[in-house]
This record gives sequence, structure tokens and C-alpha cells, in this order.
Amino acid sequence: MPKTAGLRTEVLTTLTLLMGAALLLGGVMLLRLTGQSLLEQKVEQLRLMTGTIARALADSYRGTEQKTPFVLTTLRQLPEEQHHEGWWVYGPDLQLIASFRSGEVEPYPAIRRQQVRLSGQPLESVEFPSLLQTFTAAEASAHFVQPLYQQKRFIGLLEICYSLEDIRYRLLLSQRMILLYVLLYGCVLVFIGYYLLQRNVIRPARNLLQATEDVSRGHLETRLPAAGPTEIVRLADAFNHMVAALQESRRETQVHISTLEQTNQELQRTRDELIRSEKLASVGQLAAGLAHELGNPLAALIGYLEILKGRLQDDDREVVRRSITEAARIDYLVRELLNFSRPTDIEAQELDPVTVLRSAVSLLEHQGAFVGIKLIDRLPAALDKTRISDHKLQQLFVNLLLNAAQACRAGGQVELVAGQSGETLWLTITDNGCGIKPEQLGKIFDPFFSTKPPGKGTGLGLSICHRIVEEVGGRIEVVSQAGEGSCFKVELSRFSG
Repeated sequence: MPKTAGLRTEVLTTLTLLMGAALLLGGVMLLRLTGQSLLEQKVEQLRLMTGTIARALADSYRGTEQKTPFVLTTLRQLPEEQHHEGWWVYGPDLQLIASFRSGEVEPYPAIRRQQVRLSGQPLESVEFPSLLQTFTAAEASAHFVQPLYQQKRFIGLLEICYSLEDIRYRLLLSQRMILLYVLLYGCVLVFIGYYLLQRNVIRPARNLLQATEDVSRGHLETRLPAAGPTEIVRLADAFNHMVAALQESRRETQVHISTLEQTNQELQRTRDELIRSEKLASVGQLAAGLAHELGNPLAALIGYLEILKGRLQDDDREVVRRSITEAARIDYLVRELLNFSRPTDIEAQELDPVTVLRSAVSLLEHQGAFVGIKLIDRLPAALDKTRISDHKLQQLFVNLLLNAAQACRAGGQVELVAGQSGETLWLTITDNGCGIKPEQLGKIFDPFFSTKPPGKGTGLGLSICHRIVEEVGGRIEVVSQAGEGSCFKVELSRFSG
């Protein structure tokens, strides 16, 4: 893109050209009128003087024998300030009687003198250079031919040529003064005009450009000061209204984007819950059938092993005892599957979740679940009531507390916090244990998924917790950082009666 001149340069150049042209035109017109007036006055003065000299010559004329001394005496008395360059006196027959010439000036041709004699009218011509020829070598002169009459009798001609260089010189001085005036006055006008345009046009234009660039970079808090001429004020107001509209539009867009993000998160959460529900339903059906098919044979197997244990020697009893232990583990797993798969019809109650959580903590402490672990209780004295089964809520808290205790090493800590916000009651169980890897967070509520070593868990505890909370319209969330710990948050609805 070619580089163009800025607004300041354009304005300054335009002002200079316009002011210079206007002032020069005015100066030329003034100089021309002044020169014309001076020239007319000078020519009129010379015309009158020539006529006066001609009458004096005619009145004093006494004959041919006296005319030469008289003419010389009279014409030599012409004032020097008139700058005559030459004069010629002719007799009745147009013969030259006397003359004087100080330069290269020449008299009129004889035919012109004859024309004056016949017509009896004076002849004059003025040669003066035009304004464009002021500095050239063109001559400036006034040439007069005056007929001489005595008692209405033609007695001769008087021809005088005057120099007009004094007028020309005065015009030259005037021209210089006018040019100097034009220069000084033009500079003043350009400076004042530039100052006004700078304040009223250039500066607002630059402010508008800067503000537009700021807005294009996203700074929608930019505003223009509404000061100056009416048009600039209206332009600033229009710009400010436009930016305010853009700011409002951005705010609305951000609100829409935030709403869409929340909706998308809700849809994602709902989709995950639907998928998890489908998995739970499928696993539940499978677990119910498997538990039913395994339950009876397993019970019979354990019974037979107990009978066999009583009949064997001590060395063989150890083998049977271990078999019974492993069978008991299978029986525990089958009962867990049954608990997971079958719907529970335990009646819901109005409970304070803080009381139930403290009860679960006390139960686990008596079982030694928190040995070597610091338990920090930041629970309030009580919360509003929620409607849920006491058994289910205690099962929920026991599973979460056991997970937190098992995730901590010796010297770890588990922190309990609770509160309520509006219609929502919330409780958090936070540990500083091993945490959960990011790729595992989305699977921890799936059935049979466990982060524990094989044989240390069934992978059903968190799935049961999720189902319990979901049944009462609540929510369970987890925030975890691998190596730093996890925080499980349970949200339940406040019972409003």
C-alpha cells in the first residue's frame, strides 16, 4: 500500500495554498489598482503641465527671430522632478525650431505631427509595462504633442516626452511591501487556521482513529470526549453509542456462551449419567442372575467344608480353613452383587446429614479404620433436614470415609466440611492421599472399576454411592489431583416439609 500524507500535512498544505493564492490575488489586484491610480494621476498632471507650457509659449510668441531664445529659456525651466526625456518645438510649417533629448527617445513621425496640425487636437501616448513586465527592461514614458495657437492662428507644435520611471519605481516598492505583507499575513493566517483545525478537526480525528484501534483490539470501555464543534460532538456521541452497543452485545454474547457452556456441561453430565445408568442396569441384571445362580451352590459348598473340617486331622484342617475363607470372600461378593442389583424399599426419613456422617465416623473409628490418620472435623453443629433412608445415607458415608482412609498413608489426614446454600445441603470429604489420575476420573463411578490393587476391592462401592445419591435427586462430584489427594462432594436437597 503506497504511503500517503497525513491529515496534518494535507491540511497545512491546503491552507498554505489557499491562503497564498487568496492573498497573492488580493495583493495583485491591490497593486494593479494602485498602479493604475498613480499612473492616471501622473498622466493627468503631465497633461495639465504640457497644456500650461503650450499656452505660455503661445502667449509669449513674438516672431520667428525671438522664438529660439524664448523657447530654450522656457523649456529649460521645466522642473527636474517631472523627468522629461526630451522636447521638441516646431514652427507653423512644422519645421524644428529647438529640441532637447537626454536619452534615446525619438519624436513622433512627421505624419503624426501633420495629423495634429490638421485636426487641432492634442496627441498623447502612454507606455507603461504591465505587472508581469515590472522587472523587465520595458520603457515607461508619456508622450504628448500639443498644438500652439495665437488668436486662433496655428503657430506651431510642442512635443514633450516624460519618463514614468518614478511611478514604476514606486510600484516596485509597493510590490515588495505587498509581497512582504502577503507573506507575513499569510503566515499568521495559516498558523491561526492550522491551530483551529488542529484543535477542532485533526485532534478529534486522531482521537477517533486511536479509539477505533483500541476498540478493534477489544477495549470496549474506550470512550471519546464529547467536546468541540457540533459535528465533532455528534460524531463522538455516535461513536460512544456504537461502542456501548458493542459492549452490551459482547456482554449478551458472553451470557449466551456461558449459558451454552452450562447447557453443554449439563448435557454431558446427563449423557454420562444415562450411560452409567444403562451400565448399572445391565450390570444389575447380570449381578442378580449371577448371584442367584451362585448363591445356593456356594452356601452348600461352605456347609460341606464345615462338616469336612470337623472330621479331618489338624494338618488337613488348615487347608479346609483356607478354602472356607476364600469361599466366604466369594459369598461376600455375591451378597454385594445382590445389594447392588435389587431395589431397596427402605422407607425414607427426615434426617440431618451431619448427624449421620458423625455416626458413620464413630462406627469406623471403633473398627480401627482411622488408625494413624488425622481426622479433621469442620462440620457445623447441624444442617437442615433432608429426606433419605438412614441406612442408605450411612452406607454412602461409610463407603466414602473408607475410600478416603484407604487412600491415605500413615500420617495422612481426612477433613470433613459441610454447609448449605439455598435449597441445597452439601458435605465434602477431603483426603491428602494418593489421588486419582485424570484418565481414571470419568470411570470411578462405573461398576467393578477400582483403583485399588487386585483383591483389595470389588469396584462397587462408589457405584452404590452414586446410585444412592441419584435416587434422592442429589449429586456427587469428585475433584482429585494425582499424588495430592481427592475431595468428594455430596449435594442433597433440603427437605421443605
